Amino acid sequence: MGSASGTVRVATLPSAATVLLPGVLERLASTGVTLECTDMDIAESEYSEMVADHDIVIGHSFTGPVPAGAGHLVTAALLREPLDIALRAGHPLASKTRVTARDLVAYEWYGVPLGYPFDGLRIAVETTAGQPVRVAQRLRDNRLIEALVAASDRVGVLPRYSTAPGAGLVLRPVHGMDAARWIVAILRPDHAERLAVRTALEAFRAVGQEVVR
Repeated sequence: MGSASGTVRVATLPSAATVLLPGVLERLASTGVTLECTDMDIAESEYSEMVADHDIVIGHSFTGPVPAGAGHLVTAALLREPLDIALRAGHPLASKTRVTARDLVAYEWYGVPLGYPFDGLRIAVETTAGQPVRVAQRLRDNRLIEALVAASDRVGVLPRYSTAPGAGLVLRPVHGMDAARWIVAILRPDHAERLAVRTALEAFRAVGQEVVR
């Protein structure tokens, strides 16, 4: 691994970068491999287009370890990240180890735009509870949702591993629901053969395993 060298171009979702990149950069520091990183916020169906200009694309999938449209490419599942309910640390539900759909319909939510995958957990809660959730705002940025949830009794949906620890927040799973996303590396087959790219991909795999542990 130490004999590899070169620059590896990586495109990644901001939330995936938060949980993976620091550890990957630390692992690669003793090698000759350098990452040139770009953050992106695009639809899952567009990931395959990014491999034309990047060696590794780090995206997410809510249906399985192979994102839509990436079946003809090399893919590697890095981790499966549960989706939890975010609450301020002093929230009335924060004392529970897990919350129920009935608990959650009693509070307003900070949601995501209609059609975004995180919204699937809100729909599942409504179906189970038999009544609609009151969504106060629909926002795309997880860091903004973190800040707003920490300042009120409203709740939100956030990924477990890539949500900043502390900051007045706690995360709780929803009883009876196994909502999650896959964080996946996507590569062109010819790029995947380069030693520097293989070295970087192994670093991403190793850090993903550490995060889950």
